[in-house]
Amino acid sequence: MINPFRIVWELIEFGIQAIFVYILAIIIFIGITIIVYKNISIENVEYIEVPKIVYQKVVETVSAEEPECKRPSGCRVLEDGTIEY
Repeated sequence: MINPFRIVWELIEFGIQAIFVYILAIIIFIGITIIVYKNISIENVEYIEVPKIVYQKVVETVSAEEPECKRPSGCRVLEDGTIEY
């Protein structure tokens, strides 16, 4: 005959065993991670000097002779290279 209290007790036992196995697996994973992290040798790292890059500020001045396109649709560029404002 099936005893309901026995089924509940076996489920509780199974839960405790599963929790133990999962916690053990997490501890092993953390331990392996720490061992691998400590075994990484920092002495083999090469440092490369990067040359400095000097940037020059370029200032473009718009001459008063050249009009600026202010249309939202844009200005039309003709075949000869001139712009229709």
